[in-house]
Amino acid sequence: MDTDNKQGIESVKIGGLTYTVNKKLDLQGKTGDWGHILYKTQEIELDDSLSKQLENQTLIHEITHGILVEAGYTGHNEEQADRIGKILYQVLTDNDFSWLRDL
Repeated sequence: MDTDNKQGIESVKIGGLTYTVNKKLDLQGKTGDWGHILYKTQEIELDDSLSKQLENQTLIHEITHGILVEAGYTGHNEEQADRIGKILYQVLTDNDFSWLRDL
């Protein structure tokens, strides 16, 4: 994942594809969602009014959608992505995975 300390994450690779991450003004008001993933254009959009913690959790949720699609689960539902995404967010935030960079 590429990060910029001021703006947050700029892009993330999922299944070998690079998705750009963009914050959108009032995304929730326009779509009803805090975030969504656009597979054809390889973009993840996040509502720009989220707290940092909710923004990060929403990003992991959208990444989970991408992981499921890349794994062939194109028919997955929102509840599946939500359940997996929330636990994945907790695991990633509560544990130090810096040891993986040493491989």
